[in-house]
Amino acid sequence: MFLEKVLLGVTLAAPIGPVSLEMIKRGLRNGFLGAFIVRLGGAIGNTLCLIAAYFGLSLFDNTSPSLAFCSLAGSLVLIYLGVKSFLDKRSHLLSLTLDIPRYSIGNGLLTGFILSIANPIGIIFWLGIFAATLDSSIDGKTWLGLFENFAIIAGVLTWGICLSGVLELGKRFFNQKLIHSITMIAGLMLIFFGLKYGYKAVGQLLTIFPLA
Repeated sequence: MFLEKVLLGVTLAAPIGPVSLEMIKRGLRNGFLGAFIVRLGGAIGNTLCLIAAYFGLSLFDNTSPSLAFCSLAGSLVLIYLGVKSFLDKRSHLLSLTLDIPRYSIGNGLLTGFILSIANPIGIIFWLGIFAATLDSSIDGKTWLGLFENFAIIAGVLTWGICLSGVLELGKRFFNQKLIHSITMIAGLMLIFFGLKYGYKAVGQLLTIFPLA
């Protein structure tokens, strides 16, 4: 289960979004650390949202219809993100940007943090993801449920290390074709996770609201 959630974190972070774009800009100019510091700041923001989602879910018990509906909503979000990533045909600017200064740790952390929490529905997003991935054998009110989902953040950071490593090699190894390949694979994996957790959520709802 831990490795599965690490993989989910990787697939959530892999599609090119605001944090990844900032990593690319800084990484192509400043190398590994310039890119990874941004991802680390983003992961801190993600962690705060995840903790907020934990306290939100602690209001419900494992048999609550509200928790089951949150789980289903989170599954649908994963499927939506997967379809969106798989169909993404955008071109992303890969040229070195001269107005990007040499990295500073504080600036990179703050930029990644702000980008990760700037979306007003961020906590709602993590609420759905947390509910969808919560192991039914674990009481959502215990700290174990929270620490289990920190594996998602570990996956986000794992992807940050991989992307930063590629950016360290330079623009010759990081091109538009590679971006499209990564985005499509991540999209397929997100769809897979969405369908898996959605199946579990529907099963929970049928248990609570039997058809006959």
